[in-house]
Amino acid sequence: FIAVDLELTGLHVKSERFIGIDRCYGAHRDGAKTFLPVQLGVCAARRDPTKSSPNGGAHWILSPVSLYVFPREAAGQERHFSVSAATLLFLDNNGFDFNSWVRHGLGWLRPGEEEDRRRGIQQRIDEVTRLKHSASAAVPPMEGAGDSSPIDIPNGADRAVVDAARTEIRDWLASTTRTPLEIPMENAFQRLLMHTVIAQEFPQVYSHSSRRAGERFLCVYKSQAEVYNEQLLALQREMEGIDMEVGVRCILDEITRGSKPLVGHNCFYDFLHLYQTFYNDLPDSIQEFKAAWLQLFPQTLDTKYLAEAHELLVGLQPPATLKGLCDFMAQAASSTQGTPGGPLPVSFEVNSLPGVEYQLPFLSNGPSSGSSSSSTASAPDAEEMEAMDSSHEAGYDALMTSVVLVHQLGQILGKKRLPWGQLDFGPLRKSGPEDPRRSLLEALPLSVNRIRLVRAQPNVVNLSGRDEADMSRHFLMAGYPASWKKWDLMKVWSPLWVGLSYVDDTSCWVIARNEADAIALQKIFKMIEEPQFRLCTYEEHRLAQDQAGIGGGAGGPKAIPDAPASAPGNAAGADGGGFPPSPAPGLQRRPAR
Repeated sequence: FIAVDLELTGLHVKSERFIGIDRCYGAHRDGAKTFLPVQLGVCAARRDPTKSSPNGGAHWILSPVSLYVFPREAAGQERHFSVSAATLLFLDNNGFDFNSWVRHGLGWLRPGEEEDRRRGIQQRIDEVTRLKHSASAAVPPMEGAGDSSPIDIPNGADRAVVDAARTEIRDWLASTTRTPLEIPMENAFQRLLMHTVIAQEFPQVYSHSSRRAGERFLCVYKSQAEVYNEQLLALQREMEGIDMEVGVRCILDEITRGSKPLVGHNCFYDFLHLYQTFYNDLPDSIQEFKAAWLQLFPQTLDTKYLAEAHELLVGLQPPATLKGLCDFMAQAASSTQGTPGGPLPVSFEVNSLPGVEYQLPFLSNGPSSGSSSSSTASAPDAEEMEAMDSSHEAGYDALMTSVVLVHQLGQILGKKRLPWGQLDFGPLRKSGPEDPRRSLLEALPLSVNRIRLVRAQPNVVNLSGRDEADMSRHFLMAGYPASWKKWDLMKVWSPLWVGLSYVDDTSCWVIARNEADAIALQKIFKMIEEPQFRLCTYEEHRLAQDQAGIGGGAGGPKAIPDAPASAPGNAAGADGGGFPPSPAPGLQRRPAR
């Protein structure tokens, strides 16, 4: 699989919370059209079956790289983008080299731009080829060099250049060579002047301006066919140069051609930027984006969504950040490895490009993961750990994402009692009844192509299917004490298991798992005597927004109705204040009516 990460010049045109996937997509689409990636991190991860351990462990070879991305002028088109001052300060604080970005950043062409460039050059090739065939059937020019009167050119630098070129042409004509004459001449006006001089004074030869390796030449030929041959060679070089102009996109094209899974962490922004920057303008609707995206990358995984939603991982209660999740998963593998149903053993090897050095996060490279290279190493001190930490460098973040996914898969396969060899990372396919291998989609049916959304409800988008448009399981809970933590909120709704998505310190969205839990959640609220918060359904929240004239983008608590229909026994009062500060465990429930 391939893990990717992007560093950007900004995230949002306007930072807010979103209700509904369409509104969330629209806002993020505007951000992707405004800001630009400055660094692309890629990490190719492959399992080496020749180094598998007898206890079912797998050896993974990780190949990370960071590429500066800079909008080079292509085909005369200058690119414009915006930057966020806060983002630039963040990049600077994390060691981003702005000089290398501008000087050495790689450019790119979108597929449409590449096609236009190739079509234009091919049309010129066809035209020159036609002229070449026409010239071969024409009557050759009359011999007679220098019979025409020379053009009078005023004294100066231009005359000196013309006189020197005249001498070279005469000497070349007097020789028996058939090799074209090439005269270095950088000045465009002097080349134009020489074309006029040659046409007037040397009618039996042909001239053409050429450029190779950045140097300009005036080329003189003894036949018109040679001129056309040189033009065709120049156009062919120009056609081959487009491969270089495609730049960064060629790496992404290889991922598409290989049908490899694309992996990210909290990667909805990254995926939108990848499409907008390297492929095409993002379409107006998210359904159109999904269809276009799946044509490029039919298998995607989000390690953040896996950590928070997969039934075999969510119980671990991992941290939210990539660095925290990476260390946590490695430590979890260390503490439970070898136990029945524990994670499958893994070891890692970093295969960096020449001149680039990456080190695995310490916990992932320690004895817990089976890496023999560090089994006798002592733990680094705080300064060494800080020096090893390259978080927010795109290549290193892609490396950590790879490590996280391998550990997550190790946990899942271990609990399912499946060996590494049965997991197929190839193209999507249906396994036969006799084939023990399972595709990624078969092994993770509820995780592939599901990407976590931040500051949005619903908080996940399904790239390969319809999104869950039914918001009947979403409830806005607001006005609770700011001191309440996640456990306090979860205990309110016990024994139900609910999802939480925070709005601010005193409000959050509560998401029931199914319709039955949604009904039970409302019954629990009705049983609470003197509740210390307000609760409303999504429909009530939306209606209150419409009545107040509030846009649908933000999910702030100010839009919550004071007396929601789902809580007729709410004793908080119309102003929503006056709640006693007792903690959640002190809530008293009364029987439902």
